[in-house]
Amino acid sequence: MQRKPATHEGPQRVRRQYKHDLYKSRNLLPGEIGYIEDMVIVLKLAGFAKAQIGSTIGISIRQVDSFLGDPAVVERLVTMRTALPQAALDLLQGYTIEAVQAIVDVMRNTNDDKLILAAAGEILDRAGLAKASRQERHQITENRTTITDDGLVEKLRTASPEVQEQAAQLVEQLESMLKEKDA
Repeated sequence: MQRKPATHEGPQRVRRQYKHDLYKSRNLLPGEIGYIEDMVIVLKLAGFAKAQIGSTIGISIRQVDSFLGDPAVVERLVTMRTALPQAALDLLQGYTIEAVQAIVDVMRNTNDDKLILAAAGEILDRAGLAKASRQERHQITENRTTITDDGLVEKLRTASPEVQEQAAQLVEQLESMLKEKDA
């Protein structure tokens, strides 16, 4: 038994079925007009040309022009075009929670110390707590002083009255700061 020769009639038939003449207007039902207007607006916002819009929706270029010439459609198009950046920012802000959750998940579930530290750094950075630079770290270590009683009281007793007065003022300032912090 011999096979029937392969023909390309099937794909051609399907292709012909969806091929649309962009210069021949199509009769539109009243219920379709609102949906087609919406599709024209969305495709125009996406940057489609009139021929691409007509081909995608299945209407003629003239019909696309008539929709885009309608003042109500133009007003909706302008309104949506101005609202688009804010909508994109809102969408982006919606994903920030998910992004932070992903970073926290990496921080909690990974065994690699570098990834944990990187994730923790990212979270702190997003929270507004910037990393200290090397110069800032160096200044912090230089400015630290440890107060011990090893001869401090004796030095104050032998110091001049001006130095003793300054020390007394510093102690009073320290006590008032601690009282304000507790209040």
